[in-house]
Amino acid sequence: MLPTPSERTAWTSIYVAGACAFIQATQFAIFFASMWPYILTLKPDVKQGSFGVVVALYSVSQCICSVGFGWWSNKLGQVRLPLLVGFVIMAFGNLTYLSLQYWSDHHLYVMMVARFVAGGGTGNMSLLRAYAATASTLKDRSRAIAFVSGGIALGTMIGPGLQLLFAPLGADGITILGLTISIYTSPALFCLMLNGLGLLIVQFAFEEKYIIKHEKESKEDFEKGEQKPKKLASPDLIAILLCVFTRFLQIFLNTTTESIGSAFLMMMFSYEKEEAVTINAGIHTIAGTIAATMFICFIFTKIREYVRIRVCTLISLIIPLIWLIATYPYSFYSEYVKIQANGSNADCDLNKYSWCADQPTVPKYVYIIGYVLVFGVAYTIINITVTTLYSKVVGPRPQGTYQGVYQTAGSFGRMLAPLLMSYTYTVFGPSVPWLILIISYILLIALWIVLRERMVPFDKYEAKKIKPSN
Repeated sequence: MLPTPSERTAWTSIYVAGACAFIQATQFAIFFASMWPYILTLKPDVKQGSFGVVVALYSVSQCICSVGFGWWSNKLGQVRLPLLVGFVIMAFGNLTYLSLQYWSDHHLYVMMVARFVAGGGTGNMSLLRAYAATASTLKDRSRAIAFVSGGIALGTMIGPGLQLLFAPLGADGITILGLTISIYTSPALFCLMLNGLGLLIVQFAFEEKYIIKHEKESKEDFEKGEQKPKKLASPDLIAILLCVFTRFLQIFLNTTTESIGSAFLMMMFSYEKEEAVTINAGIHTIAGTIAATMFICFIFTKIREYVRIRVCTLISLIIPLIWLIATYPYSFYSEYVKIQANGSNADCDLNKYSWCADQPTVPKYVYIIGYVLVFGVAYTIINITVTTLYSKVVGPRPQGTYQGVYQTAGSFGRMLAPLLMSYTYTVFGPSVPWLILIISYILLIALWIVLRERMVPFDKYEAKKIKPSN
């Protein structure tokens, strides 16, 4: 079915796009609470650095495929087929993850392959943002993008919380037709069902409509004498780069806390594997509930009319910085982590990490409450404001490639974070990863302050470039 032009925002299809965004984001997030404990069960001698590669490969694949899907979509003039192909690829990745239980060896490598394949399928997530931007009128743009951004954010936040549904299964789980369904394998099975649901709703409920015309169509109209083609000026590169960098750092922090989250809870607060999974899932459930409430308020009330994008973005960047500073393991703290003993997975493993001997603990409730505020409140606002601003900075043009770049920035952050931060965590403990994040956020906040006048929609940027005649 080919796309059709429209003069009104295609709300039904945007709702479907939001649902697809939720499904795709869940593919990434739902595994984090249980992946580290699962690989420890399969391969007890694995280190955090090796696990970081598993996490990174998902994003390597997504990073490669994001721009590819964007280019393919622009070439086809539609998003439907790339969306369908993406869901099929995700399904293969989840099937591979389910097969881990049947392998007698090489578990780490099989998990790498599974996450790499699944990540490739989610590379088409950028198309959903692009569709929301080009299938909505300027008046409805922020609300339309909020549906997709909300789907992505809620999938990211609620995904780990869904692990609570599988907690009663325990580590041993139940066996049905030779398939063991446990707290560790059920996320892949659940995502497989979501893949099927995604295929169905795209195929039968998604009607592709666009407000703007593609350049090719404009030329055809011009040849028929219907209109004069107008070539848009290029958008503000500085504003685009700052939005892209913001997205990168947002996902970089999110993935850092996800990739070392369970290990951090087990080491810092003496939780066992199953406890860490449950606590992690509970924190994300609370944060996800807050995020969902905020998105609902933004979408269905007039509060969005009073949101000042630049001010709200700046405040939402300061909140993570405060949390990082408050949870840094300062040397003057009097309490230290416990050393792992008696075959327990809780506490700090001195055999793996030499820094365990003098690692200070951080305040538990400052970490947990701050986590909820950062990822439930601050990041919800950023997902609305920066994503909306980015689409407006790009302007009224096909956005598949631009949104692919935006998605790639997030994918690159998701790829780099587990590699860099897992390595520094393994060698130095949590202090160096935290220090990297603190410095990065100070830089980002400074850029938003200095470049605040550049962070405006395309029409305002274009108007500033037009010099009045004498």
